[in-house]
Amino acid sequence: MTKSFYAPAPEVSRSEDLLGAYQAFLRERNGPGFAARDERMKTFDPSLVHAHMVIDSARFNRNYARFRETNVSEEELALLAFVKINSGEAYGVEVVSKARRDQQAAPGVAAEVERTLADEERYHTRLLVGAAGHFAGLTVGDAWRPPLPLRVLIGALARLPTVLFHPVLLGAEIAGVHTFDWMLRRLKTLFRDQPRVRESMERRLIEVLIDEVGHITFNRVMVGALGRGVARQLAKLVVRGHRTSGRELIALGYGRAELGTIDRFDYGSLPEEVRRHAFFA
Repeated sequence: MTKSFYAPAPEVSRSEDLLGAYQAFLRERNGPGFAARDERMKTFDPSLVHAHMVIDSARFNRNYARFRETNVSEEELALLAFVKINSGEAYGVEVVSKARRDQQAAPGVAAEVERTLADEERYHTRLLVGAAGHFAGLTVGDAWRPPLPLRVLIGALARLPTVLFHPVLLGAEIAGVHTFDWMLRRLKTLFRDQPRVRESMERRLIEVLIDEVGHITFNRVMVGALGRGVARQLAKLVVRGHRTSGRELIALGYGRAELGTIDRFDYGSLPEEVRRHAFFA
């Protein structure tokens, strides 16, 4: 059977072995305090990899708060997308963790895995925002907050009952993987005279993608056929929402054709390296 984000997964009542295997995978991949992850990334530490281009902090942070300028390079657009996509996700993680404190504190392997996945999302902040450190003199301002309507929506979704929460989260995770995968491919055309910077940014995205595939597996365990159908439709809505909330991506080339690929995007669309190292069942 072809592996698919939308294929059935073991129901939660029969998934203890799968969740236990995923838990062991996470412990080995992350290490204590994410030490294993830091070890893998140490050759790309900003103290060792320096970009030759200069990015104006004031302009960058204006666009970070609200993107409206067009006189920026593609490389700067890529970095803006890195930090803003992550900041929006980080905001959602904190809201969800607060709203689901009781569920995440419950005994059992599913709750422990959910806590670890929230920690991985926070680690993504270190990975993606950390890319700004390659550019001397660039200081990224306070974490970006989504506009009020989106904050209200995130708050409402975080309080959904489990039967609705996991289909919604599954759709959002698939949409996120689609976006990160596109960015990974787009990076291959950028930073041509700065291969080490490009390699660092690619590695950061690959690390995130490997994590997110596992997150998709976890949420698939928690939903049935109806939930998978909801997730498919929601993934399309989230991706198409980039037209208004992801203007850096649109400026970077994430256009109508790319938005349309979400209909065909699935596990097999991912790079072989991601599929080789991710936990997917």
